[in-house]
Amino acid sequence: MAPKMTTVEESHDATLKVEEHPLNTASEESSASDSSLPDCPTNADSAKGNEPSEVIGDDGVKKRLSLEDRSRIPGSFWVSIILIGLLEGCSGMYTMDTVYSWWDSITTSLRTVKNLLEYERDLMWSAATGEFREPDEYLRAALVTIVSGSILWVLIGKPMSAGLWTGQRSTRHKMHRYMGLCFLIQYSLAWVEFITNYEGAGEFSFVPHTVALNGVIQGYSAYFSFRVLPNLKDAGYYSDKGVMSRDFLHENICFNVFCVFGAVYNNNALREVLQSNIGGRIAEFTMVFYPFVLIRPWFPTTRLKDAGSREKTRSANLERFYQIGTTMIKIFYLWAKYFLGFHLNFMLFLGLIKPENMRFMQGLHLLNTGTVAIAMFLHTLRFKKILPAKFTFSFYIAQVYATFCALPYAIDTFMSHPKLAALSFSGLLCNMTRSRAIHSSWCVVAMLLVACTDIDW
Repeated sequence: MAPKMTTVEESHDATLKVEEHPLNTASEESSASDSSLPDCPTNADSAKGNEPSEVIGDDGVKKRLSLEDRSRIPGSFWVSIILIGLLEGCSGMYTMDTVYSWWDSITTSLRTVKNLLEYERDLMWSAATGEFREPDEYLRAALVTIVSGSILWVLIGKPMSAGLWTGQRSTRHKMHRYMGLCFLIQYSLAWVEFITNYEGAGEFSFVPHTVALNGVIQGYSAYFSFRVLPNLKDAGYYSDKGVMSRDFLHENICFNVFCVFGAVYNNNALREVLQSNIGGRIAEFTMVFYPFVLIRPWFPTTRLKDAGSREKTRSANLERFYQIGTTMIKIFYLWAKYFLGFHLNFMLFLGLIKPENMRFMQGLHLLNTGTVAIAMFLHTLRFKKILPAKFTFSFYIAQVYATFCALPYAIDTFMSHPKLAALSFSGLLCNMTRSRAIHSSWCVVAMLLVACTDIDW
């Protein structure tokens, strides 16, 4: 999986300039500097679908596509709906108990936040009146407030103060904007439940699933709303001036879909139901062994080697910064794909995860769900000049590298299950060949070894 909220808020007027000349980096810079251009008859909302746009295909040849062509529903949309429907239906989620459980989780988390705020108020009052409590109480409260407050300010407070959900900035794409806010609120409450009420409800919570589902909805909302984004192999993300490629936006939806599967598969109760019927087993085998063979090809691919390949999309003083950051992301991709993805799914499939480790597994998945989705939102904050480019990219790097907190656990699992570790590592080596045939062959061999033999892993 990749680290790539899909809340891309580039103005249509600005990006339309880029769409007319996708390689014209001067227009990229001018569009990035003006995110509040007035409406005009030629914006994407009023286009009749017959104005041609110039895009670059896989073969490097320029092609002309109208907005009508770019409005067509891609095959990935139907694949996503079928797969998600199969996962939800075959894991027993379509009941009113699911709705009641989700609502109970949300309201309990809100009460927890309310109680925490009241506790901090009482703590400050006690200090003001001279009735001091234990020093560690003040220290813990300060740490929680600083860490959570800083994150919430970056993701919600600063965008709110800049008018992203209020005022003049929020006049377009209201559903997309407020669904993005819904994602951030749900994601925050999911962490509150996970940290404070895991044994009570968090272990079997449906909130991580609705968070991941919200990410998919955001992805397709952005894909259909921002049709004028340029289709380029340079993602436009790993720079401080580049406009995001629509291929990169589309590609990211795939990883949001993978997160929906993870939310089901990391829930013990849902996984047991999924494994008890034929439809569920089909979905399980598809996502455990063949996600990059059967699902991934429905989405476009951007390459990290193309990052920053367009001229003038990076400031000269930040070139080295983005080169190092891109290399760090390459390392993360391999870690995420073969340990956070294949290896942990193999262990779940074989029932090798110890009960005491499930909390760690679910926390890792929740972290990854946020990383995949919020990355796009950070690009929006950079593009809108709400936050500096260097800060947003650094925040993204910090998010993805937080998953390396799993490294001690990974070493333990590798030592406990060396054969399975060797199988996962062999997949990583096959990946380095960049051959789909070799990777597909590895997936088949991995399935036969894991699912069809009695090897003591």
